[in-house]
Amino acid sequence: MVCGQVCLEFWRFRPKNFENRIRGTGQIGRKMRKTTLISLAVAVVLALLAVVAARGWLVDQRDAISAAARSGNQAIPTSQIVVAKKELRFGERITPDKIETIKWMSDRLPTGSFQDPAVLVGATDETARFVLEPLAEGEPILATKVTAPGQRAKLSTALSPGMKAVSIRVNDVLGVAGFVLPGDRVDVLLTRTGRNASDAYVDVLLQGVKVLAIDQIADERKDNPSVVRTVTFEVSTEEAQKLTLAGTIGTLSLALRNAVSIDTEESDRVTLNHLNNPEPAASLPDQTNSPEYQAELRRLESQINQLGANVDERISSMADALTPKPQPEAKPRPEFVTIGVTSHGRRTEYRIKPLDQ
Repeated sequence: MVCGQVCLEFWRFRPKNFENRIRGTGQIGRKMRKTTLISLAVAVVLALLAVVAARGWLVDQRDAISAAARSGNQAIPTSQIVVAKKELRFGERITPDKIETIKWMSDRLPTGSFQDPAVLVGATDETARFVLEPLAEGEPILATKVTAPGQRAKLSTALSPGMKAVSIRVNDVLGVAGFVLPGDRVDVLLTRTGRNASDAYVDVLLQGVKVLAIDQIADERKDNPSVVRTVTFEVSTEEAQKLTLAGTIGTLSLALRNAVSIDTEESDRVTLNHLNNPEPAASLPDQTNSPEYQAELRRLESQINQLGANVDERISSMADALTPKPQPEAKPRPEFVTIGVTSHGRRTEYRIKPLDQ
């Protein structure tokens, strides 16, 4: 009601040219509506084109993914390989409960691998196989890590082609306190003493020698240090000769190397003269320019200056004290000595000779 009354009042008191203004506004509005409709139509067409293009791209992507999946399914290998079902140590016999087969996701199998578990599991002792190198759980079993059918897991089967096994006697000190374990690499040192103690020297006999066994243990998984009596090395024929000869003329000791160190070093003979060689001191850092050294030097110089300031006077006083001074001549001793005796109030003097005269 209020709005209707407001409109009626406005119409009664409208301006005279109000109708003309309305007609002009209508013409402008019709022109604006035509432009808006054209813009809207263009936008709709562009949107339809975008939808069609996006749909086509999605279809292409779906086809590409499907094709890749089909080709991937065709490339999946179906081969299998025999692996260790649990951790296996040196000398263990291979039995069905210790191995299993898994799918090998490649078209290439490792050299020396097995695909049939029956080949590894011998039905009798004559066809049984044994572990030559420790195997981790899930590790593929290779022909180089197991014995041939019926062959025992002996130390000779663990030797590399052309290599020999030589043992030396050690103690808890020479054997690096028992921390040398099978699989480690060590340097062998030869110590010799001549007729005189000053003729003693040490040479590096061999470097990077592989330890095959300690005492009668050849398992590389042994990780507990223990005091051993013998160490067995894998060496060449010439190295075996050197070890044998060195063991008869001197004392052999071991120096444990880094597990991945394979480099050899140029080493010289070390004698007793090298123990007193001052060259290592020259390689120490120069500390004469340090603030602490300079402060200590100034303190010592000050004390020396204080001690030397009165040294002349002290020397003179000491010389005077040590110089003999003339003594006054002693008076001659009297021939008689006077002794006074007082008795009853009277004094009587007597002259007597001293007893030493």
